[in-house]
Amino acid sequence: MELLAAGPADAAALLAFAEFIHGKPFPEPVLTLSQLKAEVCRAFGCTSATELRKSNEFNLAMSDRSINLKTKADWLKLYREWVGVPPAERNRSGPTSINGIDVLENFRPWHVFGLEPATATADQIKEAFRRLAKEHHPDVGGDPRVMERLQKMRDSLLAFR
Repeated sequence: MELLAAGPADAAALLAFAEFIHGKPFPEPVLTLSQLKAEVCRAFGCTSATELRKSNEFNLAMSDRSINLKTKADWLKLYREWVGVPPAERNRSGPTSINGIDVLENFRPWHVFGLEPATATADQIKEAFRRLAKEHHPDVGGDPRVMERLQKMRDSLLAFR
C-alpha cells in the first residue's frame, strides 16, 4: 500500500531499482498510431481523422505538401510539426542534435536556441544563432543540413519580432 502513495522522488528511485534489476534502462514509451492521430486532430480542433481531412485550417496548412494520412510516418511528421517532440525523441545526442532535439526531425527553434518566447529579443535570437553557428557551421566540421535548419529557425523567429 505504501508504494501506491509514493511521491515523485520515490517513483524515480523505484524506476532506477527496476532498471537495475532489468539490467538496462526501460525504453521510452512510443506513441501509437491512434495516439498520434488523436493529438494531431486535437491540435486542429477536430475529433477524428475524417473531420481533420475536411478541416479548412488543416487543408490550408497542407496545401503545398503531399501527406499520406494512411502511414504512421506521416502522422509522426504532423505530430512533430503541430504538437511537439515525441517523448521517445527527447534528450537525444549526436551531430544533428542541439539541446536534446534532433533539428532535422523537429522544428523547435525556441528550445534549440535556448530562449523564452515571451521575453527573447531580436538581439538575443541573433546572438544564440551566432553561438550555435560557431559550433555547427560546415567550415568548422558541422553538418550543412543542420546549419541550413538553424538559419530557417533564426529567420522564423525574427519574422515575428
